[in-house]
Amino acid sequence: MYPIGSGLKSLLDKILTDERWDLKLIGMQIIIEGLALAAFNTAKAVTPDPVLKDILHLIIRDEARHVTFGVNYLEEFLQTLTEEEVEDRAMFCYEACVIMRDRIINTELPAKWFNMSEDDIRELIVNDETNDQFRNLLFTRVLPNLKRIGLLTDTVKPLYEELGLLQYQD
Repeated sequence: MYPIGSGLKSLLDKILTDERWDLKLIGMQIIIEGLALAAFNTAKAVTPDPVLKDILHLIIRDEARHVTFGVNYLEEFLQTLTEEEVEDRAMFCYEACVIMRDRIINTELPAKWFNMSEDDIRELIVNDETNDQFRNLLFTRVLPNLKRIGLLTDTVKPLYEELGLLQYQD
């Protein structure tokens, strides 16, 4: 059994403890399901097993339906909010993306398993091709949806640019 990483746990805690229902929908349907889509697409791209590829294809279709539900519902709902409420949700999404980006560079468990320093693990992960593919898939799924539903605002765009993620908005 593998414990949930601290980054993903903090993201889930942030999403699930907020009392606003729409933040739960944004967090789960756009952010977490986007993360799941990226993970399953990465697994599908790197596995040589044709049966696993077929299974992952079906899972990806299901996850994509979850994301589409969130996008379709939120696109209309967010238009009913004030500018301040939209900015609050946009910042929530930005913070979630920071957590997800940092989660990709998970150094805790590998450092423990391989008895290496977290800096050495970070170096290996940053230079890994599969990690690049995963990061590209992750943010090419999440950022266009945030833009579509109106949560890639002028206020948060520079923050995404600093992270090198704004390139994925289209």
